[in-house]
Amino acid sequence: MRKIAICDSSCEVVEAICRMLAAQYGKELQLATYSSGEELLRAWQKDERKKADIILMDVKAEGANGIIAAKQVREIFGDVKVIFSTGELECTEDIFEADPVYLLVKPVKPDRLFEAVDRAIGQIEEREAASVTLISKSFIARVRAEEIWYVESERRVLTVHTCEEDIRVNMKLGDLEERLPEYFVRVHQSYLVNMKQIRVFSAKGVELSDGKLIPVSRPRYAKAKEIFLQFLGERID
Repeated sequence: MRKIAICDSSCEVVEAICRMLAAQYGKELQLATYSSGEELLRAWQKDERKKADIILMDVKAEGANGIIAAKQVREIFGDVKVIFSTGELECTEDIFEADPVYLLVKPVKPDRLFEAVDRAIGQIEEREAASVTLISKSFIARVRAEEIWYVESERRVLTVHTCEEDIRVNMKLGDLEERLPEYFVRVHQSYLVNMKQIRVFSAKGVELSDGKLIPVSRPRYAKAKEIFLQFLGERID
């Protein structure tokens, strides 16, 4: 279930949008309503569980400029998808600072509303598809695949090295490899590498962008080199 926050000072507009979304998506969407950007921010900061995946924000939300409020939401809570609505197109020149998914013109038409929500959901699904869930006895972590530089295996314990931290989890390297995107290559029985981070590939090892050297085993060298060359070709195209 996706959560969508509707932020508009007009009760009539909020009610109309809620009716349209409920009729189209039913229980697929959980709706929450706010009269202003300030009210939304206060609610989310008090209880982050109220955070939504998508915000439908009036550009002139009462209490605070909707564009400013949307930017603050993204700065504090990360990649929340923003759909703006407005009745005055001449006031929208700054909306792109908040990286919106869509701009709806009031009165909001159902087909445009559904197109905007579908686009936002599609972008969320693409992002999630490029993420991997790491499950341990004491925690569950969801990590974006592109943030993983390499994975190291030792005695059935994986150390997932990301750009910000190292995460240790009990699982097989082969199982994780199957769940990662195709830009990861197995260069060693114990190492899986993000090819986007490779600076030098040689028989001596793989040098990453930060200078870290990862060993390449002889049995895997030829195949790994072939996969890396194919990856470079795809990147060039």
